[in-house]
Amino acid sequence: MGLTLLGGSGDLDGSVRTYAFRLLLESGRPVDANDLAGFTGRDQDQIAQAVDRLDQAGRIRRNGAGLLVGACGLSVVPDRHQIEIEDRTFWTWCAYDILGILGALKAAGRGLSHSPSTGHPIEVLFRNGRPEPTNVVLFRPDDSVAASCTNIYEEWCPNSNLFEDETAAYRWRAERQIEGQVLTLARASELATKEWASVVMDIGGGIGRTLAT
Repeated sequence: MGLTLLGGSGDLDGSVRTYAFRLLLESGRPVDANDLAGFTGRDQDQIAQAVDRLDQAGRIRRNGAGLLVGACGLSVVPDRHQIEIEDRTFWTWCAYDILGILGALKAAGRGLSHSPSTGHPIEVLFRNGRPEPTNVVLFRPDDSVAASCTNIYEEWCPNSNLFEDETAAYRWRAERQIEGQVLTLARASELATKEWASVVMDIGGGIGRTLAT
């Protein structure tokens, strides 16, 4: 997920995504949307309407019971990619999320995925939010691709992946004919960290302080 996908946090939908992300990260389990009312200052009907919009657009994820299980690329239930933050396990919707979340948290951890080109497992280690040197690269679809999506989770996220090297990434991009960039992990981390910074920053509440530690 990129800047176009995360959007701003100034409107209600943006606030719902941001606080849902923080609650999911803090608790590590599904969150009741009603819990967001106290953080956003909106009533439960307004929150419910925002959650419905976001779910339809693939910008949050809910389980069968209607609880929030994913926001801003972070998931507390198994999904496409796995991340370990310190000693805690989460999942992400796309590979770009891995770099943004760990980067903005300045965390130690690792990302686990598979190359869509060969199926080979891929592991990326992180120190202080930065990926350790490796030949692994990331393919990130252009924002223009996101602009044409009706559901970000279903249409954009499956195309943002890690590859074992540039050759595999360029070959896969050519086969799929998807507009986008093949990025080194260092460059992808730099870009993604900036995009997730506002999601995890301390805004003065208890959740923000928890995430900053």
